[in-house]
Amino acid sequence: MKRILITITSVVLAVSGAFCGCGKKESKVEDILTESEKAFSEKYKDVPDDEEGPILSISNTSAPAGGRAEVTVSVKNAADKWNVCGIHVAYPEELDCVNTQEEGNEAEYELGEAAEDANFSSAMEWHGERPEEMEKKKLGAFFFTAGFTMQGGGDGDIVTFYLDIPENAESGTVYPIEFYFFDADIFTDLSENRSMEKYAFSHWESGSVTVE
Repeated sequence: MKRILITITSVVLAVSGAFCGCGKKESKVEDILTESEKAFSEKYKDVPDDEEGPILSISNTSAPAGGRAEVTVSVKNAADKWNVCGIHVAYPEELDCVNTQEEGNEAEYELGEAAEDANFSSAMEWHGERPEEMEKKKLGAFFFTAGFTMQGGGDGDIVTFYLDIPENAESGTVYPIEFYFFDADIFTDLSENRSMEKYAFSHWESGSVTVE
């Protein structure tokens, strides 16, 4: 239990540094790779591939202009196989992540059945200087982490977030909602199975918000 709490704390501290814009390194990304892709390639270059594993996905949802969209992150093929996660989700900066308070960056969220028994969970909207890739693509982001003292993570919905749509958004506009990889991200089990984590982060599925 102590090791799991240390792991979760390490994830939160690592990501908190990114969210305040501290310690940002100059980008040296090759033209063929984005910053996110290079971070993934570097972290898992020596990790063996699994033939199957967890599939993380983001919902495709809709809401009217000026309305609030519910965006859900789910997982399958992972029942009782994971115990800690820490993931980033990126969205066009025209959308506004709903926070628990007007001031601050604690994102409002609701746990789904896959994480409802988590011993720990937290969420933050990105504040501060963004990586070059996110600046160029005009992306905002939020980070979510949850953990269990045992291998208790289930299949199904992990967490739902809320994004406000601009009042002047045109009907039919589709906003892509995507996972964004940082080297502090995590999705693993009690044995810290990096092959399982690599599979989860290389097979995740993006979602969208469509204006009604």
